[in-house]
Amino acid sequence: MLVKMSKQIALAYMAIVVLAISLVTPASAGVTLQDSTGRTISITETPRRIVSLSPSITETLAYLGGLDTVVGADSLSLSDEWFNISTILRARNVTDVGGYWWSAIRSEEILAASPDLVLAEKGAHIPLLDFFKNYNVTVVYLEGGASRSIQDVLSDMYTVALILNKTSLLAEFSGKLEAEFQKYRELVAERYKGVSILFVIDLTGGIWVAGKGTYIDDIVERLGLVNACRDIYSWTSISLEKAVELNPDVIVVASMGGINISIRLLDESGLTRLGKPIVVLNQSETDILMRPGPLLLYAPQVVYNALSRANITGGAAESGSQGMTLNGLLAATVVIVAAVIVAVVVLVVFKRR
Repeated sequence: MLVKMSKQIALAYMAIVVLAISLVTPASAGVTLQDSTGRTISITETPRRIVSLSPSITETLAYLGGLDTVVGADSLSLSDEWFNISTILRARNVTDVGGYWWSAIRSEEILAASPDLVLAEKGAHIPLLDFFKNYNVTVVYLEGGASRSIQDVLSDMYTVALILNKTSLLAEFSGKLEAEFQKYRELVAERYKGVSILFVIDLTGGIWVAGKGTYIDDIVERLGLVNACRDIYSWTSISLEKAVELNPDVIVVASMGGINISIRLLDESGLTRLGKPIVVLNQSETDILMRPGPLLLYAPQVVYNALSRANITGGAAESGSQGMTLNGLLAATVVIVAAVIVAVVVLVVFKRR
């Protein structure tokens, strides 16, 4: 199985390379590529002034050594401690172009930064496309949070690497990622094989979960675990009744504004009444799983550590128990029988007196 896993990631990377060859044509001094919206974009030379509209994009730029090209970034990127991003960008007086979601982006700040390229996410920023067209701003859309698989994440990173002429660094990243998944898949097989996880990404206006066709689902499945929402598609909201029906072995919750807020929202959602182990991720762990970029390298460890904190075993999941293993059930039965025997003996003795 480990060999198969290794081949899967290797083949995924090879597929990206083949796709890139088919979609990218060398230009006189740059590249012509197809972004996640299907648009064909020509970049005549390596960009020197880039505006990044999401933390995962900024982290990719940092991993590839491209932070020196960033002249504008979203507010979250400017407070991002990964790869020392916040310190570097603030020292360079990079323009804050607003919040992550399209409606929070300040378009006038993008124009003021005079970028020769904007890197955006399809799911979060597509409503800004007309603005970019009207002002003749070159924009490349990536899958970002809409990534359906690890391959999509790698494809996004490859696109950025191609633009910066840093594709050799992505080959190195792919090798490291393969090694991490292999390592933790083996550890999962020893202790948590078949464990079912309900991954909750938000509790605002419902119980928002990662279903099939999300990169979170791909991470879970590649580690030899089971996504409790494997029959639900994409990022979606479910009812408490549906959560009960899914019957996960463990619930993993992304941090939402701090641990205390997450715990309050959990209690209000009713999930705490399911009698299931619940693990609330800290902010760093949440960043790793919710930002589809180079932080993906740490995702297998985060998932494994969450299961360790949940204090469950693969055996419990495979037997379909509701929180009690077979050994626990037998032990409980022995205790009950012993108690009954003692009660009978005491009753008999009492009557004889």
